[in-house]
Amino acid sequence: MKRIFVAIVFGLLAGVFCASVSFYAGILKYSVVALVWVLLNRAVMGFAIGASGLRLHWAWNGIVMGIAVGSIFSYFLFMNGGAGPLPVMNFFVNGLFGLAIEFFTTVVFKQRSAWAPTRTAHVLGRVASA
Repeated sequence: MKRIFVAIVFGLLAGVFCASVSFYAGILKYSVVALVWVLLNRAVMGFAIGASGLRLHWAWNGIVMGIAVGSIFSYFLFMNGGAGPLPVMNFFVNGLFGLAIEFFTTVVFKQRSAWAPTRTAHVLGRVASA
């Protein structure tokens, strides 16, 4: 439960960063709805990363979950802004946000996933059972 909380907090911080850059650079037009949408998307990304049961290395877990959950935001940009480079770039940037959320959750705050492979499992070439 603590892992999920930490991941959600870092998801919200990522949302604040994402919204600030998007509004300042003119990528998104500022509105309360747009702000809430960005914060909600990143908070859900944090929740998904924290609750993920994928048996992946922490870095890959962050990238995969970031792209999977963040793709909803990319689709939103596509539907509102049309086809162009922005939705595609956002799709891959979501992986970086997921990686950052997972890094701070797992490495900095030492909240390892119960389902993550252990170091021994990598050495032996197999995944340890949880």
